Amino acid sequence: MSNVFKGNVMIAGWSLVGYCLGYPVLLANYFYEKPLIDIFGYLFIFFSGIFLTRKFLQKWSGLRYMAIALIILPLAWLKLDYWLYSTLYSPQFILYLELLLLSVSAYALFRYPIVPKAPKWTLLVLVPFFLFGFLLSFFSKEHSFSEMLVLFFATGLIAHYWEVKRSIAVVTAHGAITFLIGSNFFDPPKFFETQSNFHDKVVYSYTTDIQRVDITEWKGDHWFYADGVNQFSSIDAWLFYEPFAFPVLNLVSDVNEVLVVGGENGMLVNELFKAGLEHIDQVPIDGKLLELASEEELFLRYNREYPADKKAQVVASDIFDYLNSSNRKYDIIFLDVADPIDIERNQFFTQEFYELVSRNLTIKGLVVTQSGSPYFATEAYDIVLKTMEAANLNVVSYHNQILTLGEWSWAIGSANMGKSDMKSRLAKSKFEQYPTKWLNQEAMQMMLSFGKPSRKTEALKINTIKDPVLYKYYLNGNYGFK
Repeated sequence: MSNVFKGNVMIAGWSLVGYCLGYPVLLANYFYEKPLIDIFGYLFIFFSGIFLTRKFLQKWSGLRYMAIALIILPLAWLKLDYWLYSTLYSPQFILYLELLLLSVSAYALFRYPIVPKAPKWTLLVLVPFFLFGFLLSFFSKEHSFSEMLVLFFATGLIAHYWEVKRSIAVVTAHGAITFLIGSNFFDPPKFFETQSNFHDKVVYSYTTDIQRVDITEWKGDHWFYADGVNQFSSIDAWLFYEPFAFPVLNLVSDVNEVLVVGGENGMLVNELFKAGLEHIDQVPIDGKLLELASEEELFLRYNREYPADKKAQVVASDIFDYLNSSNRKYDIIFLDVADPIDIERNQFFTQEFYELVSRNLTIKGLVVTQSGSPYFATEAYDIVLKTMEAANLNVVSYHNQILTLGEWSWAIGSANMGKSDMKSRLAKSKFEQYPTKWLNQEAMQMMLSFGKPSRKTEALKINTIKDPVLYKYYLNGNYGFK
């Protein structure tokens, strides 16, 4: 019976060697745009390691026990490297060490201890098992088969060591049980089809009826994307949302009625509740994204810093229908909508939309919207301001440098407060009453300064639903000064 178990060592062992070698090939194919060079490098390291082991370690007495590493590597390799990809600057160094350890284990398996004087043709017999393990690893989605192979392999080793040195057999048994049980406490890697669109590791992906939502990770921070466009990052989200939320609050006394259009990721609502607002209406553009941001831990980690008893009143309606039929008047309307990258999103930056929004404001009411980059999409930025002015709004704009987004801007519009008055009051604004991480009076004054115009934009058209011009300028951008 023990010979049967011993036979498992060679069959399962070489299957595990192939299985482990499939891990770096799989990850290179998943993470890298051009993985062939890396894959050839991995194979070179692996086979060079076997050659060097044969040349320099063949007489080492401890070599026969290195096959035990094939209990650990299949269970830990993939999970470790997947985690390291978004944790270390150079995860390849760890991968090279794993490949060298695998090569030593592979040679130990072939040379010791089951067939110490193996005939030359033995390697040919083992090749199909090696290829079987490699293909199984490369094409597998769950990678749970490695546990079964490890179990068969460990059983054979234990049977052999029991006859040679029982203390090694006991250690091997305890180690195998520990790693088999322990590996189940770590979540298996999740592979996403959208990874090819990003350099950082994708940790979440979902496609709603309107857009694809992706979240990537690097060294514990996260980037949130909609249709491949970065929306915010945990590194500097406050550099975007504090200027969005707090300046306009200082222009309206006794803010009671607030409407957020869009804002599905919850970040703007988070800042507004932190500012002390009691009631917020919200009309999402993408209801499914709002649901995801209210349930998924990666969203909740960043958008739930306000008291748990507060919650925005969600209005499940098309925003145009709601604004046309609503009798509510708002002190402030926030337009936290996606960038105008297509005709669908373009409509939230049109003259007709701004006129509709204006009709739903109180006499003292203000509207504030994100207005893109004034330096990298200057024409698009100016079209937003000109379109708001065409809707009979006085407009003040301000901007901020955001590390992960670049230069960004916001525009405040009012039907009754003059532009110079708004700008003066913003420059004098203090923000001690708000729990800001960055925004203060000095920062506000800086954000109001643009310097000299870099482009001539007088001939630009107004953006309307009938003549949607904004998205074309937005997609083209400047990417330099003319």
